[in-house]
Amino acid sequence: MSRTQYLRLLWMFPALNTSMSMEERLDSIYKALSTFDHDDTEIHNLEIQSRVDIALVKMLTFLDFKTGFRRPPIAANIDAITKEISLACQALEMVYRASSEAVEISFNRVGTDLMQIIVLLIDEEVKARMQRFTQESPASAASAPPPPTKSLSENDDEDAMQQMRQRSVTPPPYSNAWGVGDWDRDMMLRKASKILGHFARVGSATRSIAHFPGLLGSILNLINMRPYDAVPWEARLSCLWTIANLACNTDNMMMMICTPGLVNSLVNVGFRQVELMEPLEKIMEILRARSIASRAILNLSWPPENKILLAENAALISMLSQLALERRSPYSRSKTMIDILAQTRRYAVSGLRNLAAAPRRSKIALCENNNGKLLDILTDVALHEEDESIVELAFAAIHNLAIHDTAEIMVSKPDLILALKNHLVTEGGQVNESSHPKSHASSTLLVLERSITPDMECYENLRELLDAINPVDAIEERSSDESDGAGVVEV
Repeated sequence: MSRTQYLRLLWMFPALNTSMSMEERLDSIYKALSTFDHDDTEIHNLEIQSRVDIALVKMLTFLDFKTGFRRPPIAANIDAITKEISLACQALEMVYRASSEAVEISFNRVGTDLMQIIVLLIDEEVKARMQRFTQESPASAASAPPPPTKSLSENDDEDAMQQMRQRSVTPPPYSNAWGVGDWDRDMMLRKASKILGHFARVGSATRSIAHFPGLLGSILNLINMRPYDAVPWEARLSCLWTIANLACNTDNMMMMICTPGLVNSLVNVGFRQVELMEPLEKIMEILRARSIASRAILNLSWPPENKILLAENAALISMLSQLALERRSPYSRSKTMIDILAQTRRYAVSGLRNLAAAPRRSKIALCENNNGKLLDILTDVALHEEDESIVELAFAAIHNLAIHDTAEIMVSKPDLILALKNHLVTEGGQVNESSHPKSHASSTLLVLERSITPDMECYENLRELLDAINPVDAIEERSSDESDGAGVVEV
């Protein structure tokens, strides 16, 4: 297709409107799908420039409105409408494969309207699937929280935020019945969540997305849906990816960590276990989901206030510790799996490094909890990790934890002393100036030297490390002791 023909098609496509019959809309959307399904970023930019996104959002708005017809004798054909919505979402997701600059333009003109539609679609579909799996448990349904009695408005931002904290999902203004789990509905969830992921690529949009009423609650409900197979795995990964990207914005970090269930949802994802008997597709989903969840935690752990809250979450520390040691790939020859696991370990250890930079009281709690289990984990990484960048992160975490109050428990761990020694001294007994973790190890040793005195039981462990680093001083000290002893003997 020539550029002229393509431009002509783009000029004709916005003619798609509510005056068309369903057959005409389907014919137009199928042509759009065959046209937009490519990976040429520049052409997708051209599609947005030609306002294709506006036409598709108008179509979605019209279709969403039609689902509200419930008064006899008018009855909406939900299955037919869902099919059209699914196709429109597919086409729109294709268009948003454009550059982040072009997506930003589209977000500024249709983002609010489109997010409202997406929240309703995801919310209603997840609710319908939950009802299907809980209809045999009336007690569960009876315990569901009641809907809020106040509506959200742009001029009542404080009340809106309070309402979001009380209930994570804002219900739609009317009841829809999308049905459960067929191909069209699965595709609708995949593409709707992927559109949110495209929006989350736009840095300037991340605050508006994160603070949009009901959005975080809706995607958390999708992530937490059980059984896991009840929703498409692609939709779950897209929602996790969106959360991780929203957490990059400093304006969102405090709000997100206070969002009910968000941190616990990420922890649950991180604890998912891989079973070798499961299909390869599911194994890959679990590995990718854990990697994204650890990245989200890493992003949320930057503000000092968040460090304190996250450092007190024992389950989160346990999850990051577990992921930091995940070195064996389910398929040892799969480079993709090996790379994902390495990335996950990097995110996990980076998160632990950030949490280790919490205030003094948190540092003490992290080191003393479970007899210094976190120090053991970081030591294991320092001793056995093959990726040098991850080793450096582990030593940075150890250094962050090293203060006067934690020095004794550190020195009492022989493996940690060995790890410091290995990165401070080469095999020939010389100081290793080329090792990247050396600066962190040296700084840690400086703290230990100032905190551990000869009258402490653990001093001998530190003394051995100092002798290994400064063998000449150790020999001179021993020679001096021998000379002093010889001078006492009378001839």
